[in-house]
Amino acid sequence: MCAIPYFLRFTPFMGLCLALGCATTWADDSLRLSGFGTVGYTTDNRADIAPARDIAQLPDSSFATGASWKVDTRLGVQMEYSLSPNADLVGQLVVRDQFRRDLDSATELAYVTVRPGAPWDIRAGRINYDAFLMSEYRNVGYAYSWVRPPSEFYGWIPILSVDGLDATYRFETEAARWRLKAQLGRSSPFAIPIQSGYDFRADDMRGVSVTGQTDKWRFKLAYSQWTAANEVPAFAPLHAGLDSLAAAGVPGVSAEAADLRRNLSFQGARVSYTTLGAVYDDGQWLAQAELGTTTASAAVVPHGRMAYVSIGRRFGDWTPLLTLSTSRPDAPRLPANDWGGYNATLRDPALFVLNTNRIEQDTVSLGLRWDFHRQAALKLQWDQTQIKPTGYGLWWRDEAINRDGSRINLLAMTLDFAF
Repeated sequence: MCAIPYFLRFTPFMGLCLALGCATTWADDSLRLSGFGTVGYTTDNRADIAPARDIAQLPDSSFATGASWKVDTRLGVQMEYSLSPNADLVGQLVVRDQFRRDLDSATELAYVTVRPGAPWDIRAGRINYDAFLMSEYRNVGYAYSWVRPPSEFYGWIPILSVDGLDATYRFETEAARWRLKAQLGRSSPFAIPIQSGYDFRADDMRGVSVTGQTDKWRFKLAYSQWTAANEVPAFAPLHAGLDSLAAAGVPGVSAEAADLRRNLSFQGARVSYTTLGAVYDDGQWLAQAELGTTTASAAVVPHGRMAYVSIGRRFGDWTPLLTLSTSRPDAPRLPANDWGGYNATLRDPALFVLNTNRIEQDTVSLGLRWDFHRQAALKLQWDQTQIKPTGYGLWWRDEAINRDGSRINLLAMTLDFAF
């Protein structure tokens, strides 16, 4: 029998390889392989704005044509191995379009679960970020009725997984089945296409959640906080210029430069995130809604309030649905002083960067799902999004339109399956 060394001494990828390697030496009935995938096609009516499923994607020339297979197409494979009645190994790889395409970035999950007693589960390794109703299956398109989760709520946050551990306690009352979870660690690698690329990391991640489940309802309240661990290298010249001007002692201007410098710093920015969600499903009607609010000590980190509500009804194998979603950040930053010759070289670029990350938009979506097979579904979805001026944080666009509002229509078709 293959011995498993202490899991946290290994990177998630090494742990996954170890798990797969050991699994081949044991009985096949302890090993379960499964997967999921989506083949999607998206088109829109704007050549100057390009959609993305989340902020890790980097549109290339194919996006400018207004049509792409890349936005939603992905493939996931999961391995689960039972070490004993009280311990399991889980690994999951997801291949999709994203800025960084390496094995570490594709490793969504790689953890060991230990059950020391009936109500407790403890996981260690690379685990899902437990901040949403759909934290455990946000990449599994077959598990939900939309083409993609509402971008206003799920597309902005640069955290998909946590390298660390969590503990879950389950109990039941007459009213519901309950799950309490506490989580800590650091974020898994997440490359954001800012300039030549920014490898976002978050340290000191801590989170708690409470989930209640009845026959028809599920509720979840979650809170997490973390600290951005590293800086965007491309910001270095701008930081240096602001530091120099802040130290110059120019009345008004130096104070504003110091404030802009502080708000332009990813490294050390403290972020807190609170979400509340509910799902209703009686077999015919289904509804889902989430509300979130996030605060940040630096304005360059996306923050604000976001929400969505979705309702659908099943007619046999067909499910039409309507979704409304919105995102509201703090007010855009405006110049407070005339910096003279530094307006164009320092002040305006700093303000542009701060406002570039703002997400201010509203979306109405109409969708239709057809469950033509017990493990596959076809979906069609139309989105119309109204983007406010300086609110393009979820879009790749021509910079000339940043100060203007825009309306974009998106049509997406997907084939989602599980195996």
